[in-house]
Amino acid sequence: MTFVLLLLVACGDRNGPRTAVDPRSIAEDAWAREVPFALQGGYSVSIDAPSIGVRGTTRGGLLVHRPNRFRLEIFSPLGSPLFYAASDTALSLYVVTQDIYFHTENAEALLRNVTGGAAGVEDLIALMTGRLPFQDAELMDAQRDRKAQESTFTFAGPKGTRAVVVLDDRLLTNKRIDAYDSDDRLVLHAEYEDYMKTGRSRLPEEALIEVPLIEFTMELEFDGWDELGVIPDAFTLPDPGSARKVDLDELIQKAIEARESGEMPETLDELLQD
Repeated sequence: MTFVLLLLVACGDRNGPRTAVDPRSIAEDAWAREVPFALQGGYSVSIDAPSIGVRGTTRGGLLVHRPNRFRLEIFSPLGSPLFYAASDTALSLYVVTQDIYFHTENAEALLRNVTGGAAGVEDLIALMTGRLPFQDAELMDAQRDRKAQESTFTFAGPKGTRAVVVLDDRLLTNKRIDAYDSDDRLVLHAEYEDYMKTGRSRLPEEALIEVPLIEFTMELEFDGWDELGVIPDAFTLPDPGSARKVDLDELIQKAIEARESGEMPETLDELLQD
């Protein structure tokens, strides 16, 4: 990876002095922070995602196998399945209540499209587990607020994109992440209220993730996390057979275009009919 080492000295203010920072040392420490490669978490979730027809507050579960595999499930209050998402190299979503199966063969390309090139699958998993993302990006700028005990990093992404990450200096955990496309539009936002100790790791307790271009918002409150000793064979989602098939690449492109035109449909059916 490439880093631009900057020593930045700014004037002090009533909130405390901002001091020189070595971006390599703090970023490397954050990326090296111990987080298990395979995790399982249970959570309550509030989700608003009209482009895939999912809304409401309920419970769910998350499986993660870093760097690029995950499975997310959402259940009804009675425990019946509502929604599945699984990603290996492909990405599949199944909305049980509407019997619709969404699929793309290239999860990385889809996420890059959704975020204007700013974030990929590995970055998404870093967001869900509270790790510093953008490990392969160029670190352009870094500042430290000693009184607040936090550092702010600006990363350069592909095709003129950028991301700004606020990191807790003591715990090396994310506090806020904002990613922007080449037109300086916000394409990804995440913020973290608290972390819980799990073994020797700290993992998110409350997190908010937003993807404005497709009007996707998800608030997560985790009950707990468990490290997995055995990796389950759960990161692909077979075609259920009888379900309606939707090309996920085409759907997301429609959602982005509708959002940009200011004519975002309120329901999935309206988007699919366009």
